Amino acid sequence: MRVIAEVEEALGPGVEFDPDDGHGVLGQRARTGHGWLGFDRAAVSESDDGSGRRLPLLVGLPASTFMGARLSVELVGGWRSVGRTLLIGCLPGSALPVPELARIAGNLAEGSTWIDREAAQRLVRESRQRFRERRSHERIVGGRAWMGAGVLPPDLARYATPHSAAEYRLGRLPPRYLRGLQGLLDDDERVLYWIERPIRRDVGVLERLARARDRRGAIVVLTDRQLLWMIDHADPDRFLSDWGVDIELVPNERVLEARVLPRAGVASLRITTAAGDRVFSLPEELAAEVEVLRDLITGFTPTAADGRPRRRYPLVPIPFDPEPARRFGVELEADALFGNAVRSGQPLAFLLSPRRPGQRSTSALVLRETELELLGPRIERRPLNTVASISLTLSPLIGRLGFSSKARLAVPAPLMDQGAAFARLARRAVANQ
Repeated sequence: MRVIAEVEEALGPGVEFDPDDGHGVLGQRARTGHGWLGFDRAAVSESDDGSGRRLPLLVGLPASTFMGARLSVELVGGWRSVGRTLLIGCLPGSALPVPELARIAGNLAEGSTWIDREAAQRLVRESRQRFRERRSHERIVGGRAWMGAGVLPPDLARYATPHSAAEYRLGRLPPRYLRGLQGLLDDDERVLYWIERPIRRDVGVLERLARARDRRGAIVVLTDRQLLWMIDHADPDRFLSDWGVDIELVPNERVLEARVLPRAGVASLRITTAAGDRVFSLPEELAAEVEVLRDLITGFTPTAADGRPRRRYPLVPIPFDPEPARRFGVELEADALFGNAVRSGQPLAFLLSPRRPGQRSTSALVLRETELELLGPRIERRPLNTVASISLTLSPLIGRLGFSSKARLAVPAPLMDQGAAFARLARRAVANQ
């Protein structure tokens, strides 16, 4: 077993590093060590010894490090005395520590008992379970639990609030992406990882005319419930105007496999579902991040679940709102469409696309527990178990909602707050299939 250890006290000679604004860490002074036995004092990351403190660990090293250094450590064993346990580890490839020297470096009494590698690993597993249980008690349930930006600087906030590193970094995102997340994430949803594809400005005239490569910025976000792909609705202009985003989301429960498809200049992430595949492309230089994302998504596949119960989402119906119909003067048409929908049973949600310039008739999208209905000049039904993804456009130019490139509905941009609520509920219903 390897564990991540964070050095709390460097016991030997070396260099002291301190945080330096804008430059990471800066070595500012030398440290002398007298009688160094080859160990630095550390603690196992994300562990709980039963009292709320991290498991203590001595790390055998060829050279002393510095306070705050994070090390990948192989467990060797440990010492146990009355009321105290001290684990021992070393860096891969370095010489194994001498147990007696470790006991002396840890200031343990001569009557202490040595524990073997297996016992040390068991202690770490138990401490991680206690840590997860303690953190679950701190779960944020009010407001947007995933919004960790603006609380404290990340280097301080991670000690004080239960947010992921990805959530602390959300404050760096452009507003158009944050608006998309606010519309499509549940309040108690958590962000696990995200990768941003920057806007391409270094495109030649010929390549731009040929549209050989997409210039638009994009972001892929993984939460504990869905994978979202958000891309700029329009090409960037010289004013870098905010034209909103096109979004495609895949419920985690529908993912069967995730693969990285390397191509020249591109790192593509292929998501396989029972209803089809989706491919999202990022620059080749982000290939390492795409592989991390693939590994995280794989944790949600049925193979990784290993027989664990599947999550089922409650489906709370969204009441019919007549206000959009009144705003566009199509009350009678909206009432007729909703009446047709109710004849087949009370729907979970009803999204109206009113008659307006450019659209001759009023249409509506109806969500039920197992299918979608598109009502208008023609009636189209689509079972939810054939839906691979949900797509929508959140732009001041246009609103749009679709399901696996079918059952599409164009909606006036001012009504897309209702479209986003429809998509949130539809995502839960698709995940339940």
